[in-house]
Amino acid sequence: MKAVVIDGEPQVVEVPMTELEEGMLRVRVRMAAVTGLDLDVIQGRLRFPGVPGNAFVGEVEDVRDDRLRHWVGKRVLARGSYGCGSCESCQNGQEHLCPDRVSPGRYGASGGHAETAVLPAHAVISVPAAVSDEQAVLAPILASVYQGVLRAKLPEWTNILVIGDGGAGLLASIALAEAGYTVTVRGKHGDRFDLLRRHNINFNLVHDDVEIDGLRPGRFGPALMSYPYVVEASGHSSGWNAAVGLVAPGGAILLMSSCSDAIPRPVARVQEKNFRVLGLREGPLEAALRIMEQELLDPSEVVTAVVDFQNALDAYRRARTADDWLVLLRMRD
Repeated sequence: MKAVVIDGEPQVVEVPMTELEEGMLRVRVRMAAVTGLDLDVIQGRLRFPGVPGNAFVGEVEDVRDDRLRHWVGKRVLARGSYGCGSCESCQNGQEHLCPDRVSPGRYGASGGHAETAVLPAHAVISVPAAVSDEQAVLAPILASVYQGVLRAKLPEWTNILVIGDGGAGLLASIALAEAGYTVTVRGKHGDRFDLLRRHNINFNLVHDDVEIDGLRPGRFGPALMSYPYVVEASGHSSGWNAAVGLVAPGGAILLMSSCSDAIPRPVARVQEKNFRVLGLREGPLEAALRIMEQELLDPSEVVTAVVDFQNALDAYRRARTADDWLVLLRMRD
């Protein structure tokens, strides 16, 4: 099968198919996202020797044991990480505490930037027929935002600042706005303005050449002195500095950035301002898919490019630029 491998630079090459073991499914990948985590792997910021691709949708084409035969032919979404399925934590429904937890495309298991992927049955979720591949593959990002709402115990109404107007920042801002919050996006690209205004989201435009310590107010929309909740989705240390400066004392920063750029992020002001920092990486996929199934939100409007798998290297190049908001890989029709 064809897959992306990281050998200095990423390459699309032929690799042997992984053997099926008991309890595993072979998934023929249909669509995969190129996320910030994938770029960290592809560019060497996260060391991972396998196939990248943390968010992907596919169709189950083969199983080893008959008790899993009902999965064959079903369209499924891979979970961002999963446990061993047999330890005490997993048996108690706490896979996030599993000592052998793995994450496809990041550590422990190959990801979805390949023609097929092998996953345990408990690491996939069925995709409703009404949800397209382009929508479903973005469910993990939405789910992490919804998890942040729960973990931060956001009230029914509040002001939220989203720092970063890339794909993750746009998805987070739209999800929060549709949930009823007053959202302001702090970004550097004016071509996002029309999209954000359609969702009644304020846009605060800043530029590197005029920004002072990450706190210079922008030109469009209100720029409050502080926000009780800040989502940091910029992917850069400057976003962290801005978030620390703009979060209100006693507030919370919801951290979506991977922080894998090796640039220090001082934490002394966490104590000074007494705010919380909550890492957002995964959340309730079932809820995210239900929201899309009910047509309450369409995340695919932030997708600016769908690239065929044979041009995966071009997709990675486009994902690194500011011109494309969010790039997907079409693995098969």
